[in-house]
Amino acid sequence: MKKKYPDVRLLVVIFFGPDFHIFGESIDEIMASYAETESEYAFRNLKKQASQLLALESDDELNHIMVELAENQFKPASWGETWRSFLQKVVERIPD
Repeated sequence: MKKKYPDVRLLVVIFFGPDFHIFGESIDEIMASYAETESEYAFRNLKKQASQLLALESDDELNHIMVELAENQFKPASWGETWRSFLQKVVERIPD
């Protein structure tokens, strides 16, 4: 999974991981930091990978993949989100 969704993994492990406060205190702030730090190519790939994950119909399958990618560094429930709602917010914050 790490090779299939590398940009999603980077986002959740580094930007939303234990030291997330370095990048911001909200999804909006952290996504702005991601946009400033990462290349436009990575930003587009993040949207593509997150959209592919959101296309999965099964929440169980999505949760399984995301738990594996996050490596216990991020849990969306602590932000009041599910994996699906978190990824939806990420995608919404990436311009076309």
